[in-house]
Amino acid sequence: MSARDDAGLPSDGLTAIAGRSMALPLVLMLALMLRMGAAVWVEQQVQQSGRQFFVEGDANGYWHLAQALASGEDYSIHYPPRRIMRVPGFPLLLAVSIELFGDNIFAARCILAVIGTACCWLVFLLGRALINRAVGILAAAMMAVHPLQVGNSVLILSETWFTFWMLASLVSLVKLLDIPHWDARTDSNGEATGDPRKYLRVFAGLSGMLIAAAVLIRPGFLPWLVPCAGVILVFGRGTVTQRSMLVGTMGILFGLSMLPWVVRNHQVSGHWVLTSLWSGPSMYDGLNPDADGTSDMTFFDAENAMSRMTEFEMNAHYQRRSIQFVKDEPGRSVALAGRKMLRFLQAIPSILQAGWVVTAGCVAGYAVFCVLCLTGLVTGQIRLPGIVVTTGPFLLFLAVHMVFVGSLRYRLPVEFPLAVVAAAGLQWFWKRLLTGNDNREPTAGGH
Repeated sequence: MSARDDAGLPSDGLTAIAGRSMALPLVLMLALMLRMGAAVWVEQQVQQSGRQFFVEGDANGYWHLAQALASGEDYSIHYPPRRIMRVPGFPLLLAVSIELFGDNIFAARCILAVIGTACCWLVFLLGRALINRAVGILAAAMMAVHPLQVGNSVLILSETWFTFWMLASLVSLVKLLDIPHWDARTDSNGEATGDPRKYLRVFAGLSGMLIAAAVLIRPGFLPWLVPCAGVILVFGRGTVTQRSMLVGTMGILFGLSMLPWVVRNHQVSGHWVLTSLWSGPSMYDGLNPDADGTSDMTFFDAENAMSRMTEFEMNAHYQRRSIQFVKDEPGRSVALAGRKMLRFLQAIPSILQAGWVVTAGCVAGYAVFCVLCLTGLVTGQIRLPGIVVTTGPFLLFLAVHMVFVGSLRYRLPVEFPLAVVAAAGLQWFWKRLLTGNDNREPTAGGH
């Protein structure tokens, strides 16, 4: 049987390979093996160093909050207690690990390895929905073997868990968009499959809940609601009224999903707090007279603002100081934004003390990835709604971390949807260079 892509178009060798039934299971098996190996290696490194975590600081805080949740204690950290410092999404996952396996950090790493593998599966679904199965397989394969993604996925940090929910929300969002490619998919009997129009309100509500889950892990994802609503209104299915109802459904389910956390925050602070009360110090970390683009929270302990303010007042205090710094030092603020952007876009983590071979490999791999992304964007492989879905989270996080602090770590989650763009670029190169066909025909969804 000759392979055909998901749009029913004749396939080339690349699509034929990706279309084999075992292609996806093999990619996911490889992703899991690499991540389990990384979990073992990281655990060995941590034990040899005498530390509890590979990256101290945030990991300690997450684990402490998880222990509090598992034991039924007050959800707070430090003294005076900070009860709304961290959103609960990632500590809840760690609390489940503690309930199942006790204070076994290696077990938590293994759980994260499985979740990291699931992220590869979700990026496959995203690529298949936007373009075709071959692109989905290629995108999943890229993320499966990406060294930084493999290593970061097993650290006791929130990025992997956030990536899972972010990707799930993007897959759900795609089902709301008017993508002809979906209608062209057929099963072995020639009947239409994958048509999302039957359950639009279900997917709209699901999108709202999935975005809320992601926000409860990484509050910086909250602004995504705006472009998400916009892309549904412009490129969604149905009439303007129907699209507006979908956006309304998404917003209502988002609010309902956030409500328990918001009510809890009001109970402990007397204020309605949607996410956390740590954005003020985090913003001041990136916008203060001594800032250099990296994170240095020593000012917080030195000033000890919590000894004379409530948690809510402390957060507002640092927000005001950050804004005042921008007003007083606009040139310096712009320069800091540029420095933080470079840190966000850098090829290799600052904490990784690697030789020139590893450094060169990381730089070369990152350069190839960037070239493929640009190729996927400029060759018509993905049209506008797909571009919003795949590049929007990256642009959002870039903007957020040009205000706060910049780090490659914060870019890793949003590389997953970008992998779909890179895979589209690779598909174009394959067809253009090896078959002489650039295939600008409508393989991508949207207008």
